[in-house]
Amino acid sequence: MLSWRSIRRLVTAFLAVALVLSGLMLSRAQDPIAANAPIAGLDEAAPTPAPEAEDAAPEPKGPKPVVRTKETVVPKVQAGSPKNVVAELPQTRTTSYGMVGVTWSAKTTDKDISVAIRSLTNGKWTSWETLENDDDAPGDAGRPGTEPVWVGKAEGVAVRVSSKSGTRPDDIKVLTIDPGGVDEAAKSTVTSAAYTPGGVMNGTARVTTAAEVTPTDGSPTYTPKPTIIMRSAWGASAGGSCSAPLTGSSTRGIVVHHTAGNNSYAKSDSAKIVRGIQAYHVKGHDWCDIGYNFLVDKYGQIFEGRKGGIDRQVRAAHSGNGEVNTYAMGVSMMGNYDEVVPPEALKAAMVKLIGWRMGTTYMKAKGTWKVSEKNLTLNMIAGHRNVVGTACPGKYAYAWLSAEGGLRDRVEKYISDYSSDIKTRAAELGKTVTGPVFIGEAPVTDGRATRFGKGYMYSTPDVGAKFVTFASGFYDKYKALGAQGSALGFPKGDSPTVSSSGTFAQRFEHGSIFAVRTSTKTTNYAVWGAIAATYTKLKEMSGQLGAPTSSVITESTGSRANFAKGYIRYFSESKKTVAYDSSGKVISTSTATSTNSVTIPESRTITVKGHGFGHGIGMSQYGAQGAAKAGEKFDSILSTYYPGTALGTKTGNIRVLITKDTTASVIIKARSALTFRKGSGGTAVTLPATIADVAVTKWMITPLSSDKTKSVLQYVTNGAWTTYENKIWTGDAQFEASAIRLILPGGSDVKYRGILRSALPKAGSTDRNTVNVLSIESYVRGVVAAEMPSSWHPEALKAQAVAARTYGVRGIVPSHYYDMCDTTSCQVYRGYSAETEATDAAIAATKSKILTYEDKPAFTQFSSSSGGYTAPGSQPYLKAVPDPHDDWSGNANHEWTKSVSAATIEKAHKSLGTLKSITITKRNGYGDWNGRVISLKLVGTKETITITGNTARTSFGLKSNWFRF
Repeated sequence: MLSWRSIRRLVTAFLAVALVLSGLMLSRAQDPIAANAPIAGLDEAAPTPAPEAEDAAPEPKGPKPVVRTKETVVPKVQAGSPKNVVAELPQTRTTSYGMVGVTWSAKTTDKDISVAIRSLTNGKWTSWETLENDDDAPGDAGRPGTEPVWVGKAEGVAVRVSSKSGTRPDDIKVLTIDPGGVDEAAKSTVTSAAYTPGGVMNGTARVTTAAEVTPTDGSPTYTPKPTIIMRSAWGASAGGSCSAPLTGSSTRGIVVHHTAGNNSYAKSDSAKIVRGIQAYHVKGHDWCDIGYNFLVDKYGQIFEGRKGGIDRQVRAAHSGNGEVNTYAMGVSMMGNYDEVVPPEALKAAMVKLIGWRMGTTYMKAKGTWKVSEKNLTLNMIAGHRNVVGTACPGKYAYAWLSAEGGLRDRVEKYISDYSSDIKTRAAELGKTVTGPVFIGEAPVTDGRATRFGKGYMYSTPDVGAKFVTFASGFYDKYKALGAQGSALGFPKGDSPTVSSSGTFAQRFEHGSIFAVRTSTKTTNYAVWGAIAATYTKLKEMSGQLGAPTSSVITESTGSRANFAKGYIRYFSESKKTVAYDSSGKVISTSTATSTNSVTIPESRTITVKGHGFGHGIGMSQYGAQGAAKAGEKFDSILSTYYPGTALGTKTGNIRVLITKDTTASVIIKARSALTFRKGSGGTAVTLPATIADVAVTKWMITPLSSDKTKSVLQYVTNGAWTTYENKIWTGDAQFEASAIRLILPGGSDVKYRGILRSALPKAGSTDRNTVNVLSIESYVRGVVAAEMPSSWHPEALKAQAVAARTYGVRGIVPSHYYDMCDTTSCQVYRGYSAETEATDAAIAATKSKILTYEDKPAFTQFSSSSGGYTAPGSQPYLKAVPDPHDDWSGNANHEWTKSVSAATIEKAHKSLGTLKSITITKRNGYGDWNGRVISLKLVGTKETITITGNTARTSFGLKSNWFRF
């Protein structure tokens, strides 16, 4: 609520637009904080960003409240008046009104003023009612006074002013307010579709549906914007000096109020009440606008309050504390919740409104924030009484804030599933880079966007979350072109890169913005489309053309961009792009050809060109080798492929499922110093090398033939299996030695370190699986040698060692009977038999080192070859990053060509009939040809189907999903 002490009255019913004051001239129209008043102790030294010009709402039109000021209360007190009454307005008939309040001069020093009123309704005078004072205006800004009170339709008013000191306030005014009777505007609520956020986010806002809260397809979940009755719908006046409102740099908390007054208003009264409150705040208190950011009635209707504050923290006048007014959203419940419990419709609306603001600005529902003014610590969702001495928001509402299942609990639950890659990426970059959230996350065309203090962050499923900074003019240029709706598309890099010439570049889906610096200024140029592709092939700023000197310019024949040492032209009709040096000599020519579609020729064979081998997520093994050959160390290599991770350490054991052993038995070659143990904690038994003077050649743990839920230990001497010492048991058992040779089906054997366990997949199972239990370091020795050639550079082997160790550690699940498998479904592990001196040295050099993210083992996926650009993965640190080191002479996977027969595709997709054509419909936007294939359409004689790029990779028999025709 507004800055009010001990407020209990709920102001109720409809209120609408502008105010006409009769008999009272006010000297100024401003908030109770001077426009330039400093607020001490804030954590942002820079001024907060001002709303952009396009954010301004149109001037609302509707019923205009009429404010009438009665004559100054007579100094002489009537005979028989109560003690301490210092001034009165006797029972006076006046023009019909619905709201009344009393104000006095700011020069008044008496703080013990009390005002009571009675009103005439239907010819009867009500009993005296004491109004709550509104004492929250800091300093002498505005006029102090009472809260306004809704009285319905009244025709008369009487006022008594009391003071314990006996001092009469100066310049007492009684304001009666007719909020206006034309309510058609208030009947039309404005939904999310009618609200558009500021900046470039304003063109495409849409209704956020319930499906965004609980999607069924695994997509992100967002907090929907509730229906809000806009100022133009409830009939707001234009307001005064805050028509271009001051804004805090972020929303730091929520303050809950009630309006006080009565609780018996009808739903059709609510807009009138809001109009009346605004009228009283402007014409009575001399503020520039209504004091709250939002108001919510008992029917669950949400009203926009102070102008400009729907999606950002507009400074209001609700708390009596300048810093809180600037950084906390003030929400007032319409009613007196010192007298009644807030109804459920109001509660539900409060949860939706506060949950939306907190969710989309990445706030927590619980916790605290610091207010330097008066050294306050406030809950994220606080009551007005926590800021100043007041009963607001009433005892029942205040108890609901912290009750079990109350407002804080409900908001916390409401936003608990909020998932946003913008939120995640912003946390990675940190406030030093992004600044605080200024405008909360909202939908834009084909994606979402959030405005931070230092730039905008955009997100699209194809590209992920990327930041466009205000610095060096990048965002201004992007916005001027049309932002994500322009030829550039969404950003695909969030850190401007710098060339050797000192020119910075921000990368987008279809081009780049360059910040070209001279000794006197920085100028931004945008290059996109075919011109950008040619410029990239010519090595951009460091190539033959140098830095841009213009953006793309439209010509009659196509388009053109100028550079320091030449220019590039694109000819629309021929689809040809030609680069010229400064003398006009042609230095490059290319003609656009379709890389995304192919018609099946008579030969029934198509040629597919591609990049990379594998899924491309995380580290490229060939890229790591290329980087190592170029002089990079293993930690630098890892930071390229897993940005945002840190080196940590981990020791212990790991359990590996040996998939090559497909039988239910564990058969090993006999050796000395071999131990048998039932379970992992049983007594160790040393097994003999000979029995009855005959050498034992094999040992076996196998299910008992008569009861396969039990196991038996057997051995071989002279070619026959014999049960050893009648050892029969239920559960796991294992062989232990420094190294053990496991005999596989078919007779070959593989040597493993540590333990070979016969493990039950679950209790009571008749099946068994072979599991190798060994130290993490020993495990990695069997992985690196299997995953990367031992002849490769030591720094590449070290990078592989850390990635393999981390991948294994992340897979440890104590509740399961094994942690990792030994195939490419996990990572390849071949045991002791695969170890080499070079890979062992790399493992020893990185002993115990793993990569961590937020102090947990990272998901260090890797593949053979990235093809020059990695693919985005499921984690914040699995980003799409350029990988120039993947292209070296020894990497035959960087570029490849494959002939694919139509019959192969038809066999994999039988519903097609005869394949007629293939068209790639979507790519991920990273690298050559606009990146990896996300989806493609297959047209056949019987059916047309759409498949994913990964499905195509498998059914076409390709090395990766990054391909063209």
